[in-house]
Amino acid sequence: MNKNYILNIEGYSERMTDEARERLLQWRDRALQHANRHKELVYLNGPDVPKVALTFDDGPDDRITPMIAETLSRYGVKGSFFFIGSRARQYPEVVKAVYEAGHLVFGHSYDHDRLTTLDKDSLDRNFQQTQAVIRDIIGKEPAMFRPPFGDADEAVFQAARLAGCSTVLWSLDTLDWSQKEEAHIRRNVETFVRNGEIVLMHSHSGCIETAKALPQMIETLQRKRMRVVGLEELLDAPAYRS
Repeated sequence: MNKNYILNIEGYSERMTDEARERLLQWRDRALQHANRHKELVYLNGPDVPKVALTFDDGPDDRITPMIAETLSRYGVKGSFFFIGSRARQYPEVVKAVYEAGHLVFGHSYDHDRLTTLDKDSLDRNFQQTQAVIRDIIGKEPAMFRPPFGDADEAVFQAARLAGCSTVLWSLDTLDWSQKEEAHIRRNVETFVRNGEIVLMHSHSGCIETAKALPQMIETLQRKRMRVVGLEELLDAPAYRS
């Protein structure tokens, strides 16, 4: 994969204050710097080919996550889910069903923790707990991870590496957490999608608009001749530790 093909992060919300938008733009600049500095550890996007990964944070729950997984399966495409460890422990049957349907299951911290605030021991323990929960449910340990809020630094990247994980961020933010409208979520993807895109969405209980947006989103990508694939195919990297 061409490690020099790194996309600027796109996605827009009309519901953000100027202050919030400025914070978002500052985070995007930092994420781009991380991806350029740590090309073997941090991913914003995949290669310059007509493939897209749809990723979903903050689940599982017992309603929206199954709806999203069912839609993906109905269209014959693979999704990549970053699950919070404590919620995975609460809904193990949902995690297992998502995995057995052919989708990918990764960690997203244990309690949606801001990982950059943790000391080394707490950070390592957080990874160990999250990895163990998922391993106990699906029998495999993830080789990819996403930090909550995309908030990461050198210590987080190294803790992820020691846990056997690369850090996967995103290149297109649907901002389904800001402007929670089906049409807006779809429009961000339709407007900004590029080759190799990693699309950020969410799958917790408040994400009904995301679930509603998904069918037409997939159809639009297919009309654009973009293949929706899992992260392991997009990044040409293993999804689980061997």
